[in-house]
Amino acid sequence: MVERIVEMIYKSKIAIGEIEIFPIYEMEVGDLIQEITPMATPENIKEIKWLIPRYADCNGKLKGVIQSFLIKSGTNNILVDTCVGNDKPRSYKPWKNANTDFLIKLEELNIASQDINFVISTHLHTDHIGWNTILENGRWVPTFPNAQYIMVKGEYDYWKLNSQEDFNDSVVPIINDGLAKFVDSNYKIDDNISLIPTPGHTSYHVSVLIKSKGQSAIIVGDLFHHPCEINYPEWTTNSEFDKNILINSRKMLLQKIANKSIVFIGSHFSEPYAGKITWENNMFEFK
Repeated sequence: MVERIVEMIYKSKIAIGEIEIFPIYEMEVGDLIQEITPMATPENIKEIKWLIPRYADCNGKLKGVIQSFLIKSGTNNILVDTCVGNDKPRSYKPWKNANTDFLIKLEELNIASQDINFVISTHLHTDHIGWNTILENGRWVPTFPNAQYIMVKGEYDYWKLNSQEDFNDSVVPIINDGLAKFVDSNYKIDDNISLIPTPGHTSYHVSVLIKSKGQSAIIVGDLFHHPCEINYPEWTTNSEFDKNILINSRKMLLQKIANKSIVFIGSHFSEPYAGKITWENNMFEFK
């Protein structure tokens, strides 16, 4: 099953038992991940042969995307992370006042904004919460008015005290409209979907575990930004909350799922974004 998943394209769904998972592509990452990952030099990347051409080009330039995932679990439509969003006044130029067709892609799956039941935030960084809200008549309003927005309480508390430019336009309106649900890091959404703690990138970062009919998958959020970090879990970015905690979280997950049929889904991974973790020649790989 995993080998088939690896060959899927972005418009295809992943089936985990009775659960369907659809990637919702927003934009390319560009140079950002490579710029903030000191060890991911073109020379080092070219040494990791299995990355080329899917996850890096022949010159060692990384490939990556910003995307969300729609999970159809029974009667629930669950959105995991909400990308950059449109019209947001960001300081990072490629994201400033973006204008993408994110909601159109949802509609192509016959999902309207009103149909989303849950929005899960793996963490509250800019490129994971942007479509929480849209601009209407000069004010930010929830994009998904019938959804519970699931946020880990500790993560929210941290950013409330250390808020970035995105907090007021992408989190506060959710709070003000009473749509936020604050949870623990191991919260269970329904019988098939639950959170698992994977801290380090942020203080209370979580990943999303999907289980159905004896099959499993994990959406990792920013526990890993790029497949090169699977080969080298110690390759961290300049944006980590605690690098040592992050490395430990990465290694614990990799050791737990290596050489098993659990599907690993990379939130920023270019196609194919889903595969399995293997342990070969004293290294983890993504296949």
